[in-house]
Amino acid sequence: MNISPDKPFFLFGMGNREKLFYQSGKLTSVASGEVLFSSGYSRETITPEAYSVTLLTPSGEVTILEDETSVRILSRDGERVLSSSPLSLLSFEDHPCRACMRILQHDILINVINGKPVPNFFVYQKPWYRDGAMMAMVLEKTGNLSLIRDWAASLTELYDRNNAGCEESDNLGQLLFILAKAGLSEHPLVEKTIEEAKRRMKSGALTGLSDFEEHPVYQTKWLKLGLEALGCDTSWVKIPDVQDSYAALFWMDGHREEPIEEPYNDYYPYLSWAKAHTCGFTMDKTRLEALSHPVYPISSETNASQAKYELLRPWLPAYADARHAAPHTWHAAEMFLYLADQFGL
Repeated sequence: MNISPDKPFFLFGMGNREKLFYQSGKLTSVASGEVLFSSGYSRETITPEAYSVTLLTPSGEVTILEDETSVRILSRDGERVLSSSPLSLLSFEDHPCRACMRILQHDILINVINGKPVPNFFVYQKPWYRDGAMMAMVLEKTGNLSLIRDWAASLTELYDRNNAGCEESDNLGQLLFILAKAGLSEHPLVEKTIEEAKRRMKSGALTGLSDFEEHPVYQTKWLKLGLEALGCDTSWVKIPDVQDSYAALFWMDGHREEPIEEPYNDYYPYLSWAKAHTCGFTMDKTRLEALSHPVYPISSETNASQAKYELLRPWLPAYADARHAAPHTWHAAEMFLYLADQFGL
């Protein structure tokens, strides 16, 4: 959805670094509200794929930059490190959508906060297992799974209960997948999750709700994927032969659906990217071509029922008014994984 922020902005603080908000010559700590840098300027250049902002100030050129080691400010007075911790950042030099992939990598990493993978750190305070599992796929490809290992190790609940308190059945497979990718095959939740899945089974398929509806194909496929990631037996899991509107969202098992003729979902674009992936990379060519010159932020979600958009008001009031959060990790992950699979990583 083409919703413009009040003014161009950029976020610094990927991974477990302090989250910093840049806009109009000012860099502010999101957590404390402390202004870390502020200056007038005659020229502003935000380069999202380089994770940098360069300003021509009365005192000379100033660059705010983030790389694998830190966030820092470079000026004629030298270097000022603001936040540091190690990251793996891929360059994607040979990828046809290099700039887009660099920004999507950022969209995922910027939403790891205190070790927790969240959909958007402004409007969601808790991780969602579904978004977390999708993020884990990207973190694995970029060499950053260690960022969420402590969070995964600390988990004690089978369900995230983020969707109006519902115990969503797809959470079971997503939880197993997260634990597997974090290298936690001996975690006590593994056995408990399998027991819970068997309790919810009917004829080898999961029962229960996801997004307030029954989606047995989608839920059972997630369970099978999580078990496979752990190296567990899956002979007791049977993908049901029934209609499921969410089946087209699950491309991770290599299954391909027939192309779906439907408009792009501007509110929940991750659904459109997932379906395009499942249907054999059928995303509209015009939309793909636009990724050659991406506009930050790329990923988003609009009008979600559980997001707290009022928390955006101090930072991005236009987004708050539109009930719009960007960047968003499920969308970013679906795009990243689609482009990684279609064109290679």
